[in-house]
Amino acid sequence: MRLQGITDTLGNLTMSNPHRVLVVGCAYGGISTIVNLLECSRGKPRESYYPGPDFKGARSRRGVEITVIDERDGYFHSVGAPLAHVAPKYTNYMWKRYSHLNELKHPNLHFKHGSVRNINPEAKVAEWCDRNGKTQQQAYDYLVMATGLKRHWPAVPKSGSYEEYLRDGKAFIEKITGGDPSKHAGRRVVIIGAGAVGIEFAGEIKNYYPQIGVTLVHSRAEVLSSEPLPSDVKARAKLLLEEEGVDLILGSRASITELPNGQFTVTLANGETITADFVIDSTKKGTPTTHILPAECLNADKEVLVTQSLMFKPDTIPNASSHFAVGDVIAWTGIKRAGSATVMGQTAAQNLYASILNSELSPEAEPYSTAELPHWDAVIGLAVGKQCLTYDPKSGIKYGVEVMKGYFGDDLGWAASLKYMGLTDVVEKVEGGPEKATMVEVGVKPVSAAA
Repeated sequence: MRLQGITDTLGNLTMSNPHRVLVVGCAYGGISTIVNLLECSRGKPRESYYPGPDFKGARSRRGVEITVIDERDGYFHSVGAPLAHVAPKYTNYMWKRYSHLNELKHPNLHFKHGSVRNINPEAKVAEWCDRNGKTQQQAYDYLVMATGLKRHWPAVPKSGSYEEYLRDGKAFIEKITGGDPSKHAGRRVVIIGAGAVGIEFAGEIKNYYPQIGVTLVHSRAEVLSSEPLPSDVKARAKLLLEEEGVDLILGSRASITELPNGQFTVTLANGETITADFVIDSTKKGTPTTHILPAECLNADKEVLVTQSLMFKPDTIPNASSHFAVGDVIAWTGIKRAGSATVMGQTAAQNLYASILNSELSPEAEPYSTAELPHWDAVIGLAVGKQCLTYDPKSGIKYGVEVMKGYFGDDLGWAASLKYMGLTDVVEKVEGGPEKATMVEVGVKPVSAAA
């Protein structure tokens, strides 16, 4: 019987099984990896922030099959969570279902909705549980770990499906507003914790509902106290909050008691109390979701140890060079940010594809090189109501309404992020959603690898 070659999704004629790539998690780093790997496989790599290997249009003889396992059924703009969970017109706009994104419609790109429970790097098998509770096995040749940090509601959605997310978002906004504009006057929301999430929620609530009183309570003397940023950056963030009309209480811990009437009593360290109609706790730190990996490949903070090529460090696990990690889940310098994760996804895709091509080369052929990312400084882009604050060591501090327009646009950078990824929704225009799509800086600045 004569075997006939079949054309795979990425346009290659293959007589053998394609290279199987498993991507675990699909936020900024994961989706950047997917988009860039698809383009590499077509022989047309996308322009990346840091130049990668020159493939000269080379394509894999066997082709590539990508499987994505994610707890969500869509790509959520977590940078936009303060808008999504404060302003109703942005709620549905910030979640793009994978099945609705035109560029992700490929027969050899498969999305599975569930949670990975265990990675066996020696066998190259992932054990995962679907939404019905059924445990399944997923074999792979290459793995990209892009699970990020486990963050808490409302910094990220607490649900895995678009419909559940819309329900949760609506209920949360009603708790902020009381469900009726006539109830705004005299209403008070207290936010505990003045990290980036607390600051941005405070600013958005005050911006969209100026009649609602907003109090931000923080245990330290400075806002952004846990971030490796200069004191003048933190001082400027404080001033912007005050300009937006947010009441600040610094240097005081708080305890929360829910009252029978649905209100809350917030008790400060000095015994003073605030009566609140709603309290948002933003004090919980995100933790790396790496429990599914062997402990040998993690540092003391449970972050994945990687080389500057984003492969797992040698000798930490079997088949380390077939395993990559990107985004917030890895041990890296600087502040964990969406832009950083996006750049890492580009580099991981290029290096993974180089590994695929090298595996098909004859012994005498010169192998493709891999790209190395520099470590980078701590930089930040912070939305504070109508204003924005940006900082990097080279440009210093910038802030104001015009900075907001240029850096985040009117949707906390979502349109610009989608444009940069090259992603379009099957629904060309979401009613009430912003149309502006301006490019924003990735915001990563190279520094010494020893930093």
